[in-house]
Amino acid sequence: MRRFLPILFFTMAFSSPLHSQKFEWLAGFDGFLDNREYYSIHIPQTMFGSRFRAELGGSISGIHRLRAGINYLYEFGSSIDAYKPNLTLYYEYHNLGIRLLAGAFPRRELLHFPQALLSDTLHYYRPNIEGLYAGYFWDWGQQNAFLDWTSRQTDTIHERFMAGTSGKLCFGDFFLSNYFLMSHFAGAAIDDPDHSIRDNMGYNVDLGVDLSGKTLLDSLCISVGILGSFHRIRANGDGWQTPVGLLGQASFLYKFAGVSATYYAGEGQTLLYGDPFYRLGSYGRLDLFVLPFRKGPVQLKLDLGMHFADGQVDYSQQLWLTFDLDGTLPP
Repeated sequence: MRRFLPILFFTMAFSSPLHSQKFEWLAGFDGFLDNREYYSIHIPQTMFGSRFRAELGGSISGIHRLRAGINYLYEFGSSIDAYKPNLTLYYEYHNLGIRLLAGAFPRRELLHFPQALLSDTLHYYRPNIEGLYAGYFWDWGQQNAFLDWTSRQTDTIHERFMAGTSGKLCFGDFFLSNYFLMSHFAGAAIDDPDHSIRDNMGYNVDLGVDLSGKTLLDSLCISVGILGSFHRIRANGDGWQTPVGLLGQASFLYKFAGVSATYYAGEGQTLLYGDPFYRLGSYGRLDLFVLPFRKGPVQLKLDLGMHFADGQVDYSQQLWLTFDLDGTLPP
């Protein structure tokens, strides 16, 4: 009976003769190789693996969508059961510039936070947002907000979640972007004297110019702004730490090759989900990359990164391969 009820609900939701319904599917592959020779922050490591994802569901008039599926990571060198498959299960509303999602849904293509606030390792090991997302899009801008619930409090498990908002306003070739992220680490139900509640917030506001299509380059973007954070451990009574600094970014792409440069000058940041290089204070990064495939269902990116921090140069080599298939099922 318990298995029958969800099937009945799904059938009723997509069987109304008053609307056009489509049964849809999606399958994809993500491969990654991320070799990080990060000696200045003392965590050199290599992440190498592949991920399979699949979704099945349907939509009503292209406005309401219901999807269910799995997202499975196999990290090379580990056992097949080293990581449990992630469940994908969500409802989506998309109409008149409004997009709403509720459930467990892919974070890819939804959030584009700077590395300082959200490291790309989240895409490797936590591909889904589990919670809520709301976005509003108009001709000259967008704004969105999300809540990602990472663990519920039990006797031994800590309550944790992250929430944030990001947006962009465009004025001709110029733009103003904003990012804000809050992370909350609470305690377990059974008190642990070695643990204290941690509150962490980070923000980035940028003013930039996008000259894509205005030069011989395929894309050219330059921005400068403020990066800051608020952090406290409630038990130590020291109050909030509030480091701040300037963040400059520039990138260009010509045909299949490009360069991306980032420089941060300021105080060391405490950003729980961000790139750890920003803990050191002043930091520069230069990426040389190629995109042999960047349109259609297959996308490939090869990146050589140089990291200038703590008086030395660290290196990283990264490869990302994405293959997407999606469509509709026959009625």
